[in-house]
Amino acid sequence: MSEKRTAIVTGAAKGIGKAVVGKLLSRGHTVAGFDVDEQGLQEMVSEMSHLGVFIPARVDVSSEADIEASVQSLQEQFGPITIVVNNVGGSMGVSQAIENVTSDEWDAIIELNLKSTFLVTRQVIPLMKEAQWGRIVNMTSIAGRGRSYFGGTPYAAAKAGIIGFTRQGSRELGAHGITMNAVAPGVVMSGERIERYWHDRKSEEERQGFLRLVPLGRLGANEEIAAVVDFLCSEASSYITGAVIDANGGFWVG
Repeated sequence: MSEKRTAIVTGAAKGIGKAVVGKLLSRGHTVAGFDVDEQGLQEMVSEMSHLGVFIPARVDVSSEADIEASVQSLQEQFGPITIVVNNVGGSMGVSQAIENVTSDEWDAIIELNLKSTFLVTRQVIPLMKEAQWGRIVNMTSIAGRGRSYFGGTPYAAAKAGIIGFTRQGSRELGAHGITMNAVAPGVVMSGERIERYWHDRKSEEERQGFLRLVPLGRLGANEEIAAVVDFLCSEASSYITGAVIDANGGFWVG
């Protein structure tokens, strides 16, 4: 097995993030889950205890102070943080025309998805440079590749920004033994919100029409996305950086 390391996963309390935590713990890494959902994090403590060392951390990833304090505490207890998965994200839930999006709504989506990725990454880069090793995986979306089918313009803009951030960051960090990559899922049954949207707001005809756009003919599962992230965090991906891995059942090629 590869060397045991200390990792951070944002948006860890549910969905893809929770599945990623499980994968990294199974590799022997110490994993801190950053989330504002304290109840969800505490439930994970008992669920994940058999896999390894999981640290629940109530962190607002739009807050520089929260991130700085949590990273410092984690480093002091468990050593350098050399794996970061910037998974946290989300949309307004209902796609709106550009002229109907308020400035506050725009800022909230950009901060949650794009700014949080920047803030967490900026905080850990010095630690990775010191270690001369690092894995940064950023969660983008099919929305950042082409367009958002459910999330609207702010979400698409944020996810496209993550791709640009990843590519530029990979150029800066490669000389320090740090890779930075992105994963672009399609529609994934990642939690109750997506399930409600899919089943309650979409007719059977709409669901089948959407699935016809996916060559594999189905939506994705949390574990399938987590497996890609896990690979990008491992030694096996050592010669991959600046890449965007499309994990969307072939939807991207349409």
